[in-house]
Amino acid sequence: MALKISKNVGLTDIVSDTNPITTEHPITGSAVTVQLWLFNDQATKRYDTVSIKPTDIVSTDESSWVQLAPDNAGLAGTFLAGGAALALANISDSNVAKPFWMKVTTPAVGDTQNKTDIKLTVSGKEYAV
Repeated sequence: MALKISKNVGLTDIVSDTNPITTEHPITGSAVTVQLWLFNDQATKRYDTVSIKPTDIVSTDESSWVQLAPDNAGLAGTFLAGGAALALANISDSNVAKPFWMKVTTPAVGDTQNKTDIKLTVSGKEYAV
C-alpha cells in the first residue's frame, strides 16, 4: 500500500518501525496531542474508504489510549473514542499531505515504561489510476 504517515507536513519524516511516532508522559499520566499527515506516495494509485485505526496486537491491549481526530482548519476536530477508527476522504492525488490528529492519554503508572506495541493501521481500497 502506498498510503503512508508522516510526522511533518513536508512528508520527509515518514513513520516506520524504525521511525515510530513517539510521545512522552510523566508516570502520573497525561494527554499529549500530535498532528500527523497521511499521504499517497504513488501517482499510479488512488484510495477509497480510507481509515486509520489504533491497534495493539500484543497483550495487554492499550489501543484505547489513542484517540484520533480529523483536522479542522489546522486544529484538532472532535476526537473519537479511544481506539476508534478515523474515516478519511478518498485520496486520488499523490504526495499531498492530509492532516489528522492523534491524542495519547496514559494512566498513572508505578514506574517508567516504554510502550512500543501500539500502532496506527492504515487501510483503504487501492485502485490503479
